[in-house]
Formats: sequence, C-alpha cells, structure tokens
Amino acid sequence: DGEIDERNRSRFYACYLLASLSPRFKGHTYIGFTVNPRRRLRQHNGEIASGACRTKKRRPWEMVLCIYGFPTNVSALQFEWAWQHPLESLAVRASASTFKSLSGLANKIKLAFSMLSLPPWNSLNIRVNVFSTKYQIHTCCCPSLPHQMSLQMHSMDELPCYHG
Repeated sequence: DGEIDERNRSRFYACYLLASLSPRFKGHTYIGFTVNPRRRLRQHNGEIASGACRTKKRRPWEMVLCIYGFPTNVSALQFEWAWQHPLESLAVRASASTFKSLSGLANKIKLAFSMLSLPPWNSLNIRVNVFSTKYQIHTCCCPSLPHQMSLQMHSMDELPCYHG
C-alpha cells in the first residue's frame, strides 16, 4: 500500500556518510541528513537535481553508512550538525577533543560511534547500517554501541524506508 509506505518513509530520519570514489579526491567524505538515502545519493552524484554544492566537484560518491532510528527530523539534524562540527558541539566537544584527527573516513566512523554513546543520543533505538564489507572493517575499532542499538550490513533496498 503506497500510503503506508509513504507514512513509514516520512518517519525515516537518517544521517549518512559519503566517500568520494574519484581517484583525485581519495579520502574525501561528506556527512548529511536524508529521509530517502537512494534519492539523496543520486542527487549528490548529479543524476537528479538538488545535490549539495559541496559534493559536486568530488563526484562520484558512495554511501558508506546510514544511521537511522531518530525519533524526529530535529534529533537527526542535531546529530548531523554535531557530526559535522564536533569541536563546536557542546554535546560532542569533550569526546571529539580526544581524537588525534577528525578527518578521514575511519575517524568519521569512529566519531559517529562515540557520539551515539553520548546524551542525547545514547538512549535512542538507533541502527547503524554499513553498506559494504570494505567499510565494515572501520567499525572494528569503534566504541561499542549502547545495548539497544545495533550495527548491521544491508543493501540500501533493505532499509525500512523502502518496505513496509
């Protein structure tokens, strides 16, 4: 039923991490928010309109992971902002200051896991979905997620926003 699918999709709030596949921009990443990961990735790659200006020059992009289960778009957007600005975020600053570097794919993943152990996110029922085994290796040195959260590896088509 299209109405049910659309209602489920409207409750799907996610933050995501992209990695540039361009050899010239190896190691470049982008953090964003979406309610529709497939469409958002197509926008970043210029297949459809409304991609972020900051990702245009470093195409093509691949989605590394998607963090979802936020109860509202506001809570997801707050997580996105803190992930993008960890040294400015009051919630994340102390934890982020312990990192030798905050740049690079592995550190962005580790930072996200660290953030999920902090208030206000540590009590949420969050799922961290990694899209490929080549990125899953970066999760092995990350802090453990709170007990009610889970790490999974599914294709984009298996995300709950695409089925009832």
